[in-house]
Amino acid sequence: MISWLQGHIQLPGYDVGLWSVEHEEKAAAFLNNPRLCQLLCYMSNGKLHFSATLDTEATSCEKLYYFIRSEEIRLNNIDMSIHHGMLSRGTAMQSLLEAMGQVFGPQLFESSTESTFAASRKTVLYLPSGKFLPSVPTAAKNKELVQQLESIVINWTRQIKGVVNSQDSHYHTEVSGPLEEIEFWCTRKEDLCGILQQLQRADVCRVVCVLEASKSSYLARFLSLARRIHENSVEANDNVNFLKNLVTSCKILASADPARKWRAFLSFGRSFC
Repeated sequence: MISWLQGHIQLPGYDVGLWSVEHEEKAAAFLNNPRLCQLLCYMSNGKLHFSATLDTEATSCEKLYYFIRSEEIRLNNIDMSIHHGMLSRGTAMQSLLEAMGQVFGPQLFESSTESTFAASRKTVLYLPSGKFLPSVPTAAKNKELVQQLESIVINWTRQIKGVVNSQDSHYHTEVSGPLEEIEFWCTRKEDLCGILQQLQRADVCRVVCVLEASKSSYLARFLSLARRIHENSVEANDNVNFLKNLVTSCKILASADPARKWRAFLSFGRSFC
């Protein structure tokens, strides 16, 4: 089965002769360990590299070839159980997430979604792509579907709770200066507004309606935190509107030499008048 992988990699500069014992060990782990759902291959400085995650080096390469497993792999079903393809830099992460979304359920997909958008400090609420929900009454009577939706909402609840609690963590963290404080609130406002927009999407509201109809016990906590997101968003917006007037003065104060710092400080004080 390793030879199957070797023959399907299509990368500029790739050759089977670049394989080493380490490559074979990683390939064997992917083929035999059900917990390893993906194998990413890329070229760097003329060398072949394998990764199980979308790390910084993998996402910065020009071309990325991926293998995604959807079931137990055997020699007679390898063509059906492994999805594969090549991605280009810039679209690699989103494209890979879309490919994984078509193969896996939320339990395997959510962690990849979070790690992908963590670097941009944006919270993304995962939902499978496509029209996967029937009418609300029909969906609410489908026990298996309700359990899947509950799994999704449990993850949303954990994500939103983390965003809400991050403000408390910020208060206990030493901040370098006023510019860093302003940057925190600008970033927080953007993230909270993004979450609010997602919560108002038709597909998210439809999930909520299904769980309401099925009387899911997991919904109340999620709705409570969703209200907190709205409250926090209003607070963050007010703080940004106030703090943005201080940016220029803060920059002058930060860059002023000691002899002129008092003048800059007076200018900064006038910003509050």
